Parts: sequence; C-alpha cells; structure tokens
Amino acid sequence: MRINIPANLTQQAYGLIRDEILSGKLNREQRLTEEYFAQQFQISKSPIREALNRLEADGLVRIVPRKGAFVRDFSVQDIEEIYELREILEAAVIRGSEIDPKTAKQLTAVLEKAKECIRMNNKPGYVSADAAFHTILAQANKNSRLRAILESMHNQLLILRHRTFELSGRTSIVQHGLILKALIKGDRERATELMIEHIRTVREGLAKSLSRTNHENAVVSQNRAPSGGRGRSTKENTAAPSLVPK
Repeated sequence: MRINIPANLTQQAYGLIRDEILSGKLNREQRLTEEYFAQQFQISKSPIREALNRLEADGLVRIVPRKGAFVRDFSVQDIEEIYELREILEAAVIRGSEIDPKTAKQLTAVLEKAKECIRMNNKPGYVSADAAFHTILAQANKNSRLRAILESMHNQLLILRHRTFELSGRTSIVQHGLILKALIKGDRERATELMIEHIRTVREGLAKSLSRTNHENAVVSQNRAPSGGRGRSTKENTAAPSLVPK
C-alpha cells in the first residue's frame, strides 16, 4: 500500500489507519507503531505520529507512553456509559424528528440494505447500513447541537457496531422496522419507546458478551500460569504484543 499524493500526508495516513481499525483488520491486541505504518505507506514517521494523535482524539486508539498506540478497548463500564448516553440522545432525536416522505424512503432503503447484508453475511455493509439508519434519523431533527454530540460518538459506535453484528444484528433490524412503522404513522411516543428498547437490547448484549469474554480470558490466563515459578509467570503474563499487526 503506497500513498501517491504527497500533499496532506497526515490526512491520508489518518484515513487509511482509521479504515483498518473500523474494518476490524487491526485489533486491541496489536501494537500500532510509527515504524510499521511508515514502512507500509512509504512515508516518514511524522505524519503517522500526527495521524495517531488524531485517532486518539477521536477515541479510536489509546497511546501509552513508551509502549505505543493500541486500538481502543472498551470495558463493561464504558459500554454502560456510552449506551446510557446514547439512549438519552436517540430518544431526544425521535421526539424532535420530522419524518417526511423523502426521509421515510431513505430509512426504508437502508433498512432493506441491512436485511440484505444480514442474508449475505456482509458485516461491513451491515455496519454501514445500521449507522446510516441512525444518522438519517438524527438529520431529521433540527437540533444541530444534538446532531453534533451524536456525530462525536460516531467512531466509537462504529467499533462497537462491528461487535454487535453477531450479537444482535437480526434483532436490531426487526426493531428498526418497528421504529420506522411507528414514525410513518406519526406515533413519536411509541417510536421513542421502541428506540429506548433497541438501545437497551444492544447494550445488554454487549455487556454480557464482554463480561463472558473477560471471564474466559481470566480462566485461560490462570490455567496457563506455571504452578511453581513466580518470576517466570510474571514475565510471561506481561509480554508485549507483537510489533507488527498481522
């Protein structure tokens, strides 16, 4: 992969790294180094460093001093906080939205696209359609500050949407359909209730999945720990991730 246009290398590096994170090609176990991306893109480290700083500001990576950058990981508490805030914001969007025939047509189109992506097991396509459904709803609300807050959460939600594909993709499509029907009927109160139910369903699924994964990882780590070598065990459990993403 090579960046051919010399202008604005930081923006190009930012876009390429961001796409790899959101597509799932890079995960939280991999160390993201300036050296690796500089070699991949055949540019200097400076634009890579600036791009990683921007990605940290977006909430997509975390930079650990003297260790490097890592794809942002989410704890159960992070998920609870993000989706609690999202529930409030998305409910407010529904209450203040104006669904005209054009908007209803757009929502119907992305809902059908999401259904097709589920049938084809097209995860990137589904994530895009799922995000578009909520974006179109937000654009139907005249409160620009509300839209801006939701947009600021967009990147983190995209990462989480990749995780919810297997957990609640089919359920979300059904819930989106019910929300759309209520909105077309002009029943905002019912649509708001359905949106809150939708957000809570996704949140609970994510939290349970992460808790289960954390428990399984803890069991694996415990089983791998040597029974008689305290010093060796500490060294093995704190080994650094690979320098080069696979």
